[in-house]
Order: sequence, then C-alpha cells, then structure tokens
Amino acid sequence: MIFRAIFWIGLVAVMMPHEPDLGFGRPDSIASAADGAVTSEVASWAQSKISPTLKDPQALCHYNAEACNAGATFMDGVRESAIRSLASVKADIHASRQAQDR
Repeated sequence: MIFRAIFWIGLVAVMMPHEPDLGFGRPDSIASAADGAVTSEVASWAQSKISPTLKDPQALCHYNAEACNAGATFMDGVRESAIRSLASVKADIHASRQAQDR
C-alpha cells in the first residue's frame, strides 16, 4: 500500500506540467514592481490634486465638498449592492429549502 502511494506520488510529480521559463522572472517580483509603480503614480496624482495644507479630514471635506460627496455616494452604492446581493442569496436559499421540502 505504501509502495503504491509512493509510485503514484512520483508519477504525478513527473507528469505534472511545470510553467515554462519565459525570461520575465518570478511572477511575484513582476506583480510587486507593477503594484509599486501604480501606487506611486496614484499617490503623486492625489498629492497634486489635494492641497498639502488640508491635513484635517473635516477641513478637507469643507473645501472639497464635491470629492467628499462623490466618495460618500460611491460607498452608498457599494453598500446597497451588497445588501441587494445578500437579499438575493437569502431568497435563493429560502426557495431552495422550500423546493426540498416538497
């Protein structure tokens, strides 16, 4: 039994396809480099759009009411879609349980 297990583990290890080396390096190093570039671009854009003197969040929303309103509207939309999705799942579960009871 143990020999059979060792045989199958070895066979799977030999037959399992391996990713080819395309010369781009390890995938995690590419992803972290790309994430760092995107993050720095976003941070520099945000610094250029927001005055550095506005460090207080209340003052930030006072002087940038449109941006705060857009952010609050976006978060409300995310919350509503999550609630709608959860209500849909709950209704599906309820309908499934009723169908099983019949």
